[in-house]
Amino acid sequence: MARLPQLAAVRKSDVIVRMAAPESDELRENLFRRYPSKEWATFARFGWREVPSGLILTLAGLEPQLEGDLDPTVSNVAFQEPYTLRTALRAEDHPFALGVCHSHPEDCLPRPSHIDDDMDRYFAEYFADFAPGRPYVSLIAARVDGEFAVAGRVRWRGDWLLVTRFAIERVPLRTWLGGARPAADAAVRPRTARLAAAFGEEAEAHLRRATVAVIGAGGTGSAAIEILARAGVGRLIIIDPDALADSNLERVHGSEPNQAREEIAKVAVARDHVRRIDPTCKVTTIRGALPQPVVVDAVVQADVALGCTDQQHSRLALSDLAFRYLVPSIDCGVVLEGNAGRVTGQVVQLVRFLAADPCALCREMTDPRRLAQELMSEEERHQRQAAAAAAAERGEDPDPYWRGMPQLNTVGYLTTTAGAIAAGYAIGWLTGRFDPPFGRVQLNFVGRFLDVADADGDSRPDCSCHRARGWADQGAAEALITAPEHWPRAVEL
Repeated sequence: MARLPQLAAVRKSDVIVRMAAPESDELRENLFRRYPSKEWATFARFGWREVPSGLILTLAGLEPQLEGDLDPTVSNVAFQEPYTLRTALRAEDHPFALGVCHSHPEDCLPRPSHIDDDMDRYFAEYFADFAPGRPYVSLIAARVDGEFAVAGRVRWRGDWLLVTRFAIERVPLRTWLGGARPAADAAVRPRTARLAAAFGEEAEAHLRRATVAVIGAGGTGSAAIEILARAGVGRLIIIDPDALADSNLERVHGSEPNQAREEIAKVAVARDHVRRIDPTCKVTTIRGALPQPVVVDAVVQADVALGCTDQQHSRLALSDLAFRYLVPSIDCGVVLEGNAGRVTGQVVQLVRFLAADPCALCREMTDPRRLAQELMSEEERHQRQAAAAAAAERGEDPDPYWRGMPQLNTVGYLTTTAGAIAAGYAIGWLTGRFDPPFGRVQLNFVGRFLDVADADGDSRPDCSCHRARGWADQGAAEALITAPEHWPRAVEL
């Protein structure tokens, strides 16, 4: 039989495989249970989303194994028919893609062998009868020179596609394309030499390979974008629906008065600022908002996402991306509070959204009334505000019509602080050097000892974030929020 494609596989599409810590830890423990000399394997379920550049796959879970499902008397992988049939029959009751994950012995490249070719050819055809129209996924893992090496390929619409990138939560990886050893990292650039000296040359290389999405290019987002660009992050995805205004100039990094006069899109301002900082950084800019489909298509490709809008709908959407699409995220909120002419609070809130963390609803981070007002059309918003004003003139309670949200405008030094801290934690994740030591934290910069408060909570057992981890598009019914139809169309600039 002819060999399946490896390095010469059809490369018309990028294929990204995403994993969250709970499932990736379980997978690694399973595959390496007979290490270092013997292989092991498991069937797995994957969510997926087709994007313009290719395919996003999310590990949704491993198929449970019973004693005797694999033959333990041989050193290679040998599935027994009951396990295969049980996995296939279960697929008739769920919408996920199926796949095989197996290990190679230590220091053996994760490149498919002739036996692997035969196995993939058989399972791709076998599972297609039970799960038609779904991708078939084949992953190989090994420890090579102490490094966790993983490679894979996907059967999708008649083609075999190589997995071009793995995004494992908080685990920086190199790409073993087709199982081939990655090329040596380029020399450290002088501009990031101090970062490399602090975190190591390997960390600097991880940043060059990384993709970060920043939702919101205002005060907080522009600060985070600048920090990430100066740190040498290889690709930035920048999302914002608004144009620059004069009132933004005090906060938005890289902005100029002429850009406000011309009402230049904030994402364009951020893009041009990044290019001045590091012309080698690839920048994708979308004028839109989460959870518009075009925006989701872009953000699910990121290694880390930062939410910098302080909007209820954006926070919900970011939380949704974290558990359904396994995108590690940090959400930033900034607020100034005042009374009788005095500033009583300068509060920064940072929230970690990992796949297994409680979502924004479980943490009670959203105000249903404020969320509803954010999602209204301009026409409905004006009508309700007018009705509230009329009620107040009549001496009636205006609250049923419109609830004002009293809040002082924030200022540049505070948004810069929030954005810089969030970007720093993203750098920690991308390099594998440190983690945020909290789930949700608030700091008041005019409070005694900063009034630090850890306000994290637990997931509700009945919440979709508890059951839909890694479900991707196949968990659409579990989505926390969808984009209103009246929003302007999102466009990539």
